[in-house]
Amino acid sequence: MQLTEGELLHIGEQLRAEAVAIAKSDAWAQQSGDPGLRQLYKDIANRHRTHYEKILQSVQNLIAQSQL
Repeated sequence: MQLTEGELLHIGEQLRAEAVAIAKSDAWAQQSGDPGLRQLYKDIANRHRTHYEKILQSVQNLIAQSQL
């Protein structure tokens, strides 16, 4: 399956958005003095990391399939 240029742009935008969300959540976790909030921010960052990794893995799988 071949992705269009527009689809690749959207995927790139989503990866960047997830990376920003990870960075912000990590920063908030470090700055928080409340242990409950700190854990919440860490959990949110990890959720965004999972999203980022799944998107990246999907793109890598599509690239590998298109090279066959």
